[in-house]
Parts: sequence; structure tokens; C-alpha cells
Amino acid sequence: MKKHHSLIFLTGFSGSGKSTIGPLLANSLGYEFIDLDQMIEKQAGKTITLIFAENGEEYFRKLEFHALEGVVEQTNLVISLGGGVLQNDRSYELIKATGTLVYLKSPARTLAKRLYNKSDRPLLRGEKGRKLTREEIEEKISTILSKREPRYESADLTVQTDINRIGSTVEELTRKIERYIRKASSSTMD
Repeated sequence: MKKHHSLIFLTGFSGSGKSTIGPLLANSLGYEFIDLDQMIEKQAGKTITLIFAENGEEYFRKLEFHALEGVVEQTNLVISLGGGVLQNDRSYELIKATGTLVYLKSPARTLAKRLYNKSDRPLLRGEKGRKLTREEIEEKISTILSKREPRYESADLTVQTDINRIGSTVEELTRKIERYIRKASSSTMD
């Protein structure tokens, strides 16, 4: 596997801004944008919620890995990853070996606020699909984040997505990525 610095993988918890920032960042860099979850839904012909319900998480992670295998053959892409993709060791290793991993970071309280009215997040429902309170969602996010955080923190670059406006965040991220790619490219020439 060859590392392509023009493959930018966006990771972070659901609600961190991957789907919002991703297309803007791709445009800023002159790259294409791919939302991996949307790609999987299109290939499977059903929603991720339905895939989880009918086939379970393990089956979904296999679909996710196969989708990633196709993506890493390309260049000049910004790829929005599902929040849990890095928990799959094979997917994590493939991402780290082939591209630049960027963590879009937000605190659990901000994520809970952003996700409170979303009904399409299977991990943020109670028993039998019960809608959780904002406090319950924040608690659940904190628990999940504590498991995912070590992989998120291993990203090549990290940007807080709860401080600045989206435009400023995209500008900051573009500068960081361009600097990182220049540095990485010059070190491979040495």
C-alpha cells in the first residue's frame, strides 16, 4: 500500500462536522468529496440503520472495509468516515497506511446538542428505539468517546469544530493540510 497524502480521511464522532466540513474542504483543496456512509448505503441499497438492524454491526464493518479498499485506490479525495470506522483494526490500518487522517473534535456536550433531534443514529437510541434525553445522549456519547478517543487522537491532524464558524474552520484545516502535505512530501524526497 502506498501512502497518498492527497487522500484526506475525516474522522470524529457523529455530529462533529464531517459531512458539513468535508465538501467545503474538498472544494478548498480542489479535491472530490466522498461520504463513506452514503457510499455504503448506495452499494447496499438500504440505510445504515437498516443494515445494523437486519445484519448487525459486524456485517456493516465488513461492508465499510470493502468500500474503503476501493476508495484508497484513488487520489485527490476528502473522505468523510463513519464515527466508528477506526474501531475496526483492518480499516484503521488501511487508513493510516494510505492517507492523511484528520480528527474533527468536539466535546460530548456540543455533540449531544447537535445530535439531539437526529433520529438516524442507531448508537444513540435507548432500548427498543426509545428517544433519549439530551443528558442521556451526552452520557452515551461520553462513554462511546472514551473508547474511540485513542484512535481519534492518533490522527495526523486535529481541529476543534466547536470554536469557530464553519468557514474559519475550513480555512484553518486547509492551511494545516497543505502544510502537512508539503512537509510529508519533502521528507519523502530526502
